[in-house]
Amino acid sequence: MSRALIFLPGASQDFIDGSNYYEELSPGSGRARFETAFKEAIRQIRDGIVTHAVVFGHFHRVTLQRFPYTLYYRLTGERAVIAAVLYARWDPKKIEGILRKRLG
Repeated sequence: MSRALIFLPGASQDFIDGSNYYEELSPGSGRARFETAFKEAIRQIRDGIVTHAVVFGHFHRVTLQRFPYTLYYRLTGERAVIAAVLYARWDPKKIEGILRKRLG
């Protein structure tokens, strides 16, 4: 199985923000490590082999390896809509509010 992936603009910006943050912390390698973890999460979603927890009603959640960030997505048929890449330690109500604004 291979799912089509759709990235919401907010999710793309989340990725850029996280990537820039880790590059500032570890110049020369932070961005690359964050991107590798992100790509692994995307691969799991695209391939559909791993089942991720469902949170906030209908969003799936996958944690980026070695980073305190969580990727949230919603399945619609054979597509996965990537809604957000958020700091995992935020208040769950804040996270839920962001997800609801982006994808109701």
